[in-house]
Amino acid sequence: MRAVWSSLFSIPISSALSYVSSTVPSTFRNATIDDIDDITTVLVDAFKPSPVYKYIRQFADKAGEEYTWTCQRNGYLALFQQHAADYRFQVITVPELTSASREKVVSVSVWDFSRTKHARDDELSWSSLSPLLGHSLSQTTHSTAKNRLVSGFNCSAHLDMNLTRALHFQQFMEDAEREYLAEPFGAQLYLGMLATHPSWDGNGFAAQHLRWGKAQLELLRNPPGHRLPMTLLATPAGFPLYVDEGFKGLENITMERLDGNGLFWHEAMSYGQLSGQADEL
Repeated sequence: MRAVWSSLFSIPISSALSYVSSTVPSTFRNATIDDIDDITTVLVDAFKPSPVYKYIRQFADKAGEEYTWTCQRNGYLALFQQHAADYRFQVITVPELTSASREKVVSVSVWDFSRTKHARDDELSWSSLSPLLGHSLSQTTHSTAKNRLVSGFNCSAHLDMNLTRALHFQQFMEDAEREYLAEPFGAQLYLGMLATHPSWDGNGFAAQHLRWGKAQLELLRNPPGHRLPMTLLATPAGFPLYVDEGFKGLENITMERLDGNGLFWHEAMSYGQLSGQADEL
């Protein structure tokens, strides 16, 4: 399946294998459809402690962990299967002798390559790609309804979410992406998701994903000599890492909570055309 997944993309990729920790043997590679369960677990467990996650998934305890995990899995699976030409999933795995594959995914990134092409403003579709929402609410309804017979859950009802809050947050993210990233930069490589399972923090895995992304900027030079920026909306938890990796803060964006309990903030950031040479894998 790995070769099939790679062949769906016309964009060249750098080496898929790298050891990123002196103490933990690990493999950096393209994701396959067989990784979806592990990818879901990583994203759910990594973002579950976030105040935004708890704010949006207000009814997660009532709906149950299996409901949230299954419905998020359905969304990621739909994204993986239906948007292969747009999104690239990269994973880092570690040995797992008890699994059939002898490995498990412990870190994941999702990159939006559809934004690397210049397009007119009316052709841009900036749907939010956020692990806090799963996959964009408007894009998962059809696929989750279709999977209801398989999973046994009515995922299209989003029973774990406060939908008023979720839709408000999604609109906030889409507006921020358009105003601070799409309109100023045009073509760019957008990092939509980056997470490491909490049990595997501290091994440099997130930085490895960013190094891979920087290497893609070199491969995507068009015209020759012009390197696209890498862009993202950073959470407070991720912000220090991005600063350390050479990203520039563009705008601090705040959203007022609908429950009146303060603000949430993200930082629009870019790794610009004028940055130094990318690390090659």
